[in-house]
Amino acid sequence: MNKISGKIINHDSSYTGTIEFSDKIESVYKNEQSDFENIIIPGFIDLHCHGGNGFDTMAGLSSIKEISKYHLKHGTTTLLPTTLTASFDNTINAVEGIDHFIVHNINKTNILGVHLEGPFINPNKLGAQPPFTQLPNIDFFEKIKEKVKIKVITLAPELEGAEACIDYLIDNNIRVQIGHSLADYNCCMKILNKNKVGFTHLYNAMSGDDHRNPGVVTAALRHAEYAEIICDLHHVDKENIHLAHKCIPRLYAITDAISATGMPDGDYDFSSTKISKKNGRATINSTVLAGSVINMHDTFKNLVKINFSMQKSVAMTSFNAAQYLCENDKGKIGKGFCSNLIVLDKSLNIKKVYLHGNLIS
Repeated sequence: MNKISGKIINHDSSYTGTIEFSDKIESVYKNEQSDFENIIIPGFIDLHCHGGNGFDTMAGLSSIKEISKYHLKHGTTTLLPTTLTASFDNTINAVEGIDHFIVHNINKTNILGVHLEGPFINPNKLGAQPPFTQLPNIDFFEKIKEKVKIKVITLAPELEGAEACIDYLIDNNIRVQIGHSLADYNCCMKILNKNKVGFTHLYNAMSGDDHRNPGVVTAALRHAEYAEIICDLHHVDKENIHLAHKCIPRLYAITDAISATGMPDGDYDFSSTKISKKNGRATINSTVLAGSVINMHDTFKNLVKINFSMQKSVAMTSFNAAQYLCENDKGKIGKGFCSNLIVLDKSLNIKKVYLHGNLIS
């Protein structure tokens, strides 16, 4: 049995206390400490991550294992490795073996499943995605889900065949997110009125909030319960992060991290394209942002820096994402919850990370 004490911070409460835990939290009780050395928060949950430490999801399982290790060291105890828009064969090659790895590493891995970002996105709203889009078809999913547990998929609802695909995905308990899309407001609302859907990297690679021609952003701000957002402070200005938080009850942060995350500034390959990493940004031709180079720990610190409370920062980096995926034993420090915990010092530096009660760092 493990035991740690300190300032415990959940999405809805904070107090000084002690946690006793094995793979699950056995008990949590309050103390009357006036001083504390530890800040204890739930492990981070990142539902959109392409890479890190020089490794890319599209390179397959051996690379995904290294991505997992890098982000776990930085506090991400639940991770969805995320594909790029690619052919069926290349997508299969990327995800092959992940399910087998998860099953044989229960309580030893932070990988929960995968997020497919594409290939069913709008070719005219690629952002930094490769130009290998295709129209939505159910057969693609039927074959992929035999190989790996798909937890989330990003698609453009305006594409031919999208509506039938969305119904199929919802029926198969796969979360659908609108992204890389030029849909208008009415198209989004047709989907939102029928199904609970999310939004991929809100504000980025989607039709906007034009006051005469409302698009995806307007639909999200008006009606979304859940949406993901990149909080590297390059993709979205801090005021628009606060606006989104005000409008969307369960907004959650993701990294959208690429392989250059954790690497020195310099030039790198990103999906066969040359990118440049400099001063916390990864760009193509010095203009187009190519994913982010942030981890969830720095995301958490950014949220605190731009005046989100610690509790709201916890909600946005763990609890809300857990609720989105219906992972009801994650994202909170409480009896019976997974012992996915981060111990921080008073400067918010990581002291320890626990995954299912096992000390990682």
